[in-house]
Amino acid sequence: MSTAGSEQTLALLLDDNLMSAVRVQRQLQEAGYQVTIARAVPPPGEVAAARRLIDSAAPSVILINLGSRGLQGVSLIGSCRERYPDARLVGFCGHLEIEIRRAAKAAGIDRILTNEQVLAQLQQYL
Repeated sequence: MSTAGSEQTLALLLDDNLMSAVRVQRQLQEAGYQVTIARAVPPPGEVAAARRLIDSAAPSVILINLGSRGLQGVSLIGSCRERYPDARLVGFCGHLEIEIRRAAKAAGIDRILTNEQVLAQLQQYL
């Protein structure tokens, strides 16, 4: 996990892909966020582990790599919503991953971006 600064707004990035996590983290930091990255994700249904992802203040935004097969991001939406009810949940995946997009919407995600949008223009959508 990594953090920067102490007076910034918090963001939680749930992503097990190092390449995308670094690019998204940089954009979040440029937008003024203190970023925590979680690469090890608890199995579906293990809410207690998801609650330990951030120990201090609650994030104002949570970004989830929905397209990661290992992360199973859609299953984390409920846990994130329960633990951080005031956080804005933003997911991202490929534009052709229709079933993942549908499942994320059904699970209550606030916004879904394409990989291209989140990797190149994230600040525009925050």
